[in-house]
Amino acid sequence: MPEEIQAFAFFLADHVVVENGKLYVNGGFWNQVYSAEFPVVKAFGLAAVLHIPWRKHHQGHAFTVTFEDADGRPLTARFEGQFRVGTAPNMRVGDFTVMPVAAFVTNFVLDRPGDYAARLEVNGAELARWRFRAIEAPEPVAGTQAGAGSEPLPEDP
Repeated sequence: MPEEIQAFAFFLADHVVVENGKLYVNGGFWNQVYSAEFPVVKAFGLAAVLHIPWRKHHQGHAFTVTFEDADGRPLTARFEGQFRVGTAPNMRVGDFTVMPVAAFVTNFVLDRPGDYAARLEVNGAELARWRFRAIEAPEPVAGTQAGAGSEPLPEDP
C-alpha cells in the first residue's frame, strides 16, 4: 500500500459532482476544446479521486489546482483548499480512504489555440496532470470524428 497520498484519477468533464461519497461524471475525460474564435470563455467540471493512506488520516492537507499553457506559464485560474480525512467506525488499522473531489470551473479564458494542462498538487507535491488542447474550429458534429465530414455512413444492403 502506498504511504503517500496519490491521485487515482484527475480529469476534466462537462459536469461532475460528489454525492454520498461517489463521483458522478457526465462527458468525462475530454482533452479537446473547440472554438471558432479566440479568446473564448469556457465552463467545465474538474474531477479527482485521491487515495488517502492510513497514516495520513486526521491530518490537515493542502491542495492546489492550477492551469498552464504549453510553455509552462501559469494561467490565472486557480483552486486552493484544505482537507482532513477521518476514519470511519468500520475501518481497520491500515485501511485507506478513497476521496472523490469535484469542482466546477467557470469563466475560464483560453486566449489562443494550443496546448494546456491542469495540475493537481497536494502538500506541495504534483500528483497528477491532465493535458488538453484548444482547437480553432467549429465543434465537431455528433457522431463524427474531428476533421471528418458530417455525412452519415452508408447503410448495409
